[in-house]
Amino acid sequence: MLKFALVDDSVILRSAIKNVLESSGYEVPVEADGSKELFEQLPGKDVNVVLLDVFFPTENGLDILTDLKARYPSLKVLMVTGLRKDDILEQAQKRGADGVLYKPFDTDDLLSAVRRLEI
Repeated sequence: MLKFALVDDSVILRSAIKNVLESSGYEVPVEADGSKELFEQLPGKDVNVVLLDVFFPTENGLDILTDLKARYPSLKVLMVTGLRKDDILEQAQKRGADGVLYKPFDTDDLLSAVRRLEI
């Protein structure tokens, strides 16, 4: 079963994603508003997927992705962004992302992206 870390500076978006995932039978043991909180919480948690926003007020999600994959190479990472630009997708893939989910998304979009990670 997939267990998630949600990393987004929007508490509302994290809460909405968490509700969808948990109501679909997934677990969300980690929620963070940025890299500091994420890397404080991850050790000892049974997480195998990170949903990571691309844009934060004080840091770049692509840089967090690079650090995350260096520390935890087996984690799957699904990047979340509202900006549909080829260079973001390209950079995310080069840095090891397992997919990109574009905002705004609905429940079906989220669950479809998650199910692709289970394969």
